[in-house]
Amino acid sequence: MLVYIFKHLPKVFLIGDYLIINLFLIIGQVFFFDDYSHNYKAQFVLVNISWFFITSLTKPYKRLNIKESSLHFNALAKSLFILVSFSAIYLWMVSQVSIDYKNVLLYFFSVASAMVTIRLILFLYRKKNRVRLGRRLYSFNTVLIGENELAKSLLSNNDLRRSMGIRGTYACRNTTTKNKYLGEIDQLFNDIESSKINNIIFCDDSIGLDLYLKILDTAEQKMIRVYMVPDFKYVNLAPAHFDVINEMPFLKLIREPLSNPKKQILKRTFDICFSFFIMVFLLSWLIPVIALIVKLESNESVFFLQKRSGFKNKSFFCIKFRSMTANKNADIRTAVKNDPRVTKFGAFMRKTSIDELPQFINVFLGDMSVVGPRPHMISQTDMYSKITKKYMTRHIVKPGITGWAQVMGSRGEIFSHRDMEKRIEKDIWYIQNWSFFLDLKIIFLTLYNIVRGDEQAY
Repeated sequence: MLVYIFKHLPKVFLIGDYLIINLFLIIGQVFFFDDYSHNYKAQFVLVNISWFFITSLTKPYKRLNIKESSLHFNALAKSLFILVSFSAIYLWMVSQVSIDYKNVLLYFFSVASAMVTIRLILFLYRKKNRVRLGRRLYSFNTVLIGENELAKSLLSNNDLRRSMGIRGTYACRNTTTKNKYLGEIDQLFNDIESSKINNIIFCDDSIGLDLYLKILDTAEQKMIRVYMVPDFKYVNLAPAHFDVINEMPFLKLIREPLSNPKKQILKRTFDICFSFFIMVFLLSWLIPVIALIVKLESNESVFFLQKRSGFKNKSFFCIKFRSMTANKNADIRTAVKNDPRVTKFGAFMRKTSIDELPQFINVFLGDMSVVGPRPHMISQTDMYSKITKKYMTRHIVKPGITGWAQVMGSRGEIFSHRDMEKRIEKDIWYIQNWSFFLDLKIIFLTLYNIVRGDEQAY
């Protein structure tokens, strides 16, 4: 529990501060302030909205995991001072009610004391147990390739090392350095197979092209993100996204809007709300109806569960309404036109995409998203990951019920290797260009295609 708290300090302090502000506001209204019923709503709105805008400017919750406590208390003091000053001006100029300023000051003193006390306890505990907590808080899953001055500066920057989880460096040739040296490049390939590596940073422009491409292909197969410094000589061989981490510039080989925690929260919140709505108002009555029809037609279970490749290539059971009769080829053979395995009612469900609706349960559980690359069968992933470039890149985001590839015509049966390549290209475009409004557009186009009718839906 404590490790979780320190790992998510910004969220803990953010939620805690709002609880403190409102808890003392309620206590004050009950025991100290006058005109409780008349003024409470206005006071509630004033304090909460003020704190939101003030902290947006002073940023006391920014990078709390690595920020020095003195800098954080400085930002907190500024926030509280602005809040008190603004409230005093508002009460003096706007409020028409007689104000007991003694109780108002008591309220702000109580709020400030509670905020400071909680922070002192947590920061003192973190200082006392810094080594033990650090081992559990920071996952050092990033490695460098190259032994030059840039690599040395990255390894000597403790804040950067902790925030990116830099484990050490692999050299392209023999070296005498002992500063976080992990071995030669051959050792890198062994470690990729045997240990957890999430990110690779190229720091040395002396690496050969063949070796660079070999490392890049291996990283793509293992879903490892690749970064390069701006002056790296192979930067023009692939599209790159400029990123700044802890004031250090990097070129990332794939642009990922969803790597932003705020955007992840926005997407997940939408997924939960949307899927909950569908489950309550649609699936709650549709499942019994479909179950009855399927039972009468084929005497089989209403749901078909199939293992599919999900986020980080972790398999999960994808839930669908049963549209085919039970068969031994279900996990290795996709549906084709006039497929004899499809039942009459199943054909209707597949044409209207009703068979996909139970996947909103997967969305609610966190295995899928409403919008994202479609999850493929395990057998497809095993096959196409070996022959299709960048195939595994699609797994760095959650799979979706619908996706950009589907609304742009790349759905249904795969006739050739080029068909899969086009689908992967569209999936990667979606990952690189994600926005909340793009998700809404894809949902709209999905509904539009269902109403219009899709020839590839069978």
